[in-house]
Amino acid sequence: MQSDVRPVSPLVSIITVVFNAAHELVPLMDSVFVQLNDQIEFLIIDGGSKDGTLELLKASESRIDYWVSERDRGIYDAMNKGIAAAQGEYLLHLNAGDKLLTVPLEALKTCSEKNIDVASFAVLIDSEKIFRPRTGFLLTLENTWHHQGTFYRRAIHPGYDPNYRVFGDMCLNQKMFKEGRSVQLFDSVIAEHRDDGISNSRRNFGEVYKAIRSNFGWLRVLLAFLWYKYKGLRYRLRTFLYRAKLNE
Repeated sequence: MQSDVRPVSPLVSIITVVFNAAHELVPLMDSVFVQLNDQIEFLIIDGGSKDGTLELLKASESRIDYWVSERDRGIYDAMNKGIAAAQGEYLLHLNAGDKLLTVPLEALKTCSEKNIDVASFAVLIDSEKIFRPRTGFLLTLENTWHHQGTFYRRAIHPGYDPNYRVFGDMCLNQKMFKEGRSVQLFDSVIAEHRDDGISNSRRNFGEVYKAIRSNFGWLRVLLAFLWYKYKGLRYRLRTFLYRAKLNE
């Protein structure tokens, strides 16, 4: 475990949590290593993996500012451990399976000077679709700041609710919006994400309504339910029209 204290706090802390995903961790680490400089630190929180992750961390610890391998209570407990150990002004969470394309240091320096609490950038999904951040009313219905593209000012980050399995980041984003935290959105793509993990599973979708209820109440839950029904119908209609066109 690396734990050297830097003489000057970095601008960015990149925090990665992992559990038994060494094969996906390697390409992420490689994408981060090429970006590292004295303004960026890299932290890895492993949940006590038994697949070679520990050996990988030991072999790469000269390029990792902090790492730990121990049991945790899930994704958000591990992320909170990373936040507690971080020293950067802004936090970015990237997990095994993701890829870092660039760290927008100049934009973040400007955000720091303007006391921006949240800087959200675009993310490439499945190598083909770009998720662009949005804010405002829509954030009360769905998560519009992508986890892998959003930098949070560490000083105001309250930590994640470890009782969530998947959508704790959505709950946090809504909480920050509700509190009136300053936000700046950017169109530039900074990371790649593969949309096939547990966050894309319908099994945990009830957490979306849990987050909305805790932040905005039952009326907004009803509105969100209707919104997702509308989106589902729109998707099925587009799929039907696309297939019909192919069969012409």
